[in-house]
Amino acid sequence: MKRVLVVDDDPAIARLVGAALKEADVEHSLDYCSDGGQGRLKAAGGEYDLVTLDLAMPFVGGVEALGEMKRHPRASRIPVIVITALQDPGLHDRVKAMGAAAVIQKPFELWQLIDAVRLIFAGNKLTPEPILDADLGPLLES
Repeated sequence: MKRVLVVDDDPAIARLVGAALKEADVEHSLDYCSDGGQGRLKAAGGEYDLVTLDLAMPFVGGVEALGEMKRHPRASRIPVIVITALQDPGLHDRVKAMGAAAVIQKPFELWQLIDAVRLIFAGNKLTPEPILDADLGPLLES
């Protein structure tokens, strides 16, 4: 069973992540927290197989939380999918350079998240080609 942590101030995202995991046939348990401070503390236990992370949250934002996760010995191995409404390509590049496995732009199609989850749990490094070759646009960045 895969353990997944959703860090987002919008609880609807947790429901979408759960739907994507179910659609990807991933047996899972889902934990949720609404700010980056809680997320980085939960991830520090290293017991998760995947974290999804919003960037714009109250208290501790996603960029800071991602940085702390990737510096932590146990949390650094956990793949992180950033799901954000922020439309800043420079910021997207920055979080990828910090270690995010993928950046998905809100609003997004569920298939984008399903594809990212499948690739991560298949042990593959995410690349944009499968998404872009589908002629559906560069909505999932790696």
